Amino acid sequence: MLRGETLAGTGVTTSSSVGAESAGLRISSSGFRMLLWTGLVLLLVAELVVLTLPFNPFNLPGTLEEKGFWAGVLLIGQSGIRPTFITAIAATIFLSRPVLQQEFRRVLNESPKQIISARWLAAHLVLLGLLIFGTRAQGVRLTSMADWEGWLFLWGVLACGALATWLFSALPPRFWVRWLGRSRFAFLAGGAAGLAAYALGNWTQKLWGPLQRSTFQMVAMILRMSGQAAVNRPDDFVIGTSRFAVTVTAHCSGLEGIGLVCAFAGVYLWSCRRELRFPQALLLLPVGAISIFLLNSVRIAALIFIGGWNQDVALKGFHSAAGWIFFNVVAVVLVWTSSRFQLFAKTPESQVTTNPASGYILPLIVFFASSLIASMFSFGSELFMAAVAVPVLCALWYCRATLFSLPWRLSWWSILAGGVVFAIVSVTSDRSSANASIPIALRQLPPTLAAGSLLFCLAASVIAVPTALELAFRGYLARKLVASDFEHVPFSQFTWLAFLGSSILFGITQPNWFPAILSGMVFALVMYRRGLLSDAIIAHACSSGLLFSLAAATGKWSLLS
Repeated sequence: MLRGETLAGTGVTTSSSVGAESAGLRISSSGFRMLLWTGLVLLLVAELVVLTLPFNPFNLPGTLEEKGFWAGVLLIGQSGIRPTFITAIAATIFLSRPVLQQEFRRVLNESPKQIISARWLAAHLVLLGLLIFGTRAQGVRLTSMADWEGWLFLWGVLACGALATWLFSALPPRFWVRWLGRSRFAFLAGGAAGLAAYALGNWTQKLWGPLQRSTFQMVAMILRMSGQAAVNRPDDFVIGTSRFAVTVTAHCSGLEGIGLVCAFAGVYLWSCRRELRFPQALLLLPVGAISIFLLNSVRIAALIFIGGWNQDVALKGFHSAAGWIFFNVVAVVLVWTSSRFQLFAKTPESQVTTNPASGYILPLIVFFASSLIASMFSFGSELFMAAVAVPVLCALWYCRATLFSLPWRLSWWSILAGGVVFAIVSVTSDRSSANASIPIALRQLPPTLAAGSLLFCLAASVIAVPTALELAFRGYLARKLVASDFEHVPFSQFTWLAFLGSSILFGITQPNWFPAILSGMVFALVMYRRGLLSDAIIAHACSSGLLFSLAAATGKWSLLS
């Protein structure tokens, strides 16, 4: 809706009746603004991808000294400015959050119908077009630093103008001026945090060498303790047995795992700060870092042992999945330990009643864990599904009280939605994804084992996996994004955050994320229609059953992903 120079909601509530048992979806002007802001954020992300400078100063002729000052500027910009800028903005928002919230409410109260500006958005699109033209046009392809220096300044000015007009498109200029004026200290501290993060990143790179040597020595010690005759070349960081050896590179030093665990522990400590005891809870950071470092050495030693037995399993299965398995193990143990013992928790879990979220989340955790373990053995698509069927079905039986508490009433809308999702996935799938080796592998099995594998695969595709996913993403997450006390949120409660957030998170957990996001939206709408989670489960089961039939008929077993 365009009015003058603004693009915003009109204050009129648009409602759509979605069934006799539900109040329907109510999309207000605030919901419409949220949708527009989401579109602006996605536009900015796309711009950052498209406008990445397709220029590497080291590709130009001459030495670095001959290329001069601007080559160093561009090199630093490519490697440091963007992460520093992102860190600085995140820190500034965190430090000035109360002021940011006050100014946001203030500007909404001042002009609730004139928030998102069409005129500033038009100016932004014009500058964006100039940037794309200047980056992609053949007429400005640069072959020397002298040619580049003038264009670099112009490109920087246009980029700053494009960022400013994007900000003014989302919120009026007075909002940004007042926020900056009231949060000068936060902006200075945020800039310092960005520079500190950049310096820390450069410093941590120096840890690769010591961590690499420590990992090598620990792997050698594990091999000696197991009685293996080790092949040991410390100068080249090559270690193994006479049957299988590996090279411990810098990327195998465990630094990435330490970073992931520290990031997870930091988020966990902040989000659960009211339930945890401080400063004792800060011990989770070093404990997690040391644990993942030690497990990284165990992972490499296990890779050597498995490689001596089967190199394909070691390289194609275990090597790619073991790191995530150990990370998940450390994360789960940290959370479980901190919630069970009074040293870390103000009220230990042993003194608290059963967590209602466990019935919705536990089947999904079991599914992810069994999937990682199954992927270590390089199963084919349908054998992979058969391997995860039993543990997920057991988890669903353990959580049967949650399933039995749901009202189950069959609806043709659920079956129709399942057909729509089947069409989306089958149309967007890769036509070359057929896997002929799977039917061949089945034919090599005894008839009883082959039939059993297909039966378990069918159970996983139609019952286990759809139910586990819908319990977690629609039953828990979609309501958790509405209110922290999710149990009292009806399944018909619609918000844009819950609808988009649960669908996007559902999609990115799947290999084919784009059709999965669309599928998640369809399942959510089915649930909202009558306020029944069972409708989403039935729709998901129908689509998976149709996909299984198509995979069995065509050999495209990757559809079951």
